[in-house]
Amino acid sequence: MSWLYGVLAVAVVAAAAAVLVLGAMRRTARRQQAGLPELPHWDASDRPLLEARVARYLGTTYAPSPVRRFSGRGLLGRGVVDLTLDRRGLRVAGGRPGDWGVPAADLRGVEVTSHHAGKVVYARRVLVVDWQLGEVVLRSGFVLDDEPAAHAFAERLGAVAAGGEVLR
Repeated sequence: MSWLYGVLAVAVVAAAAAVLVLGAMRRTARRQQAGLPELPHWDASDRPLLEARVARYLGTTYAPSPVRRFSGRGLLGRGVVDLTLDRRGLRVAGGRPGDWGVPAADLRGVEVTSHHAGKVVYARRVLVVDWQLGEVVLRSGFVLDDEPAAHAFAERLGAVAAGGEVLR
């Protein structure tokens, strides 16, 4: 019978820890998204310029940091998403916050690297996009299937961010 008290004590401590951690995460998300607009949402593109199916979303950080995570607006999680570059900008379909996008006017930079948000891929196929949300510049990372796909996205998005290409 004493083992039952031990199991009960462990369950109570675990539940209390979970409540404290989840409460802290919610408070951090509320604090980080205070004063920021909603994520830009849009539906599927009628004419995609470039697509990457089944990219892995690594998360979003405050730019230029690759590790200081941003948890507001549902961007804390990780998951599998589809990326589409169309005339409006970069569309992210799937994942925790649902479909969202980065308007072409809000793109600030792009690079291909091997890591983002504390995750290392060991290959230069992580597409990292810097973008503006209200007053904050954020950095989102996506693992693409291979290096050529990551570089193709980076080249096209880089031209858009530099203002050298108009998406039509």
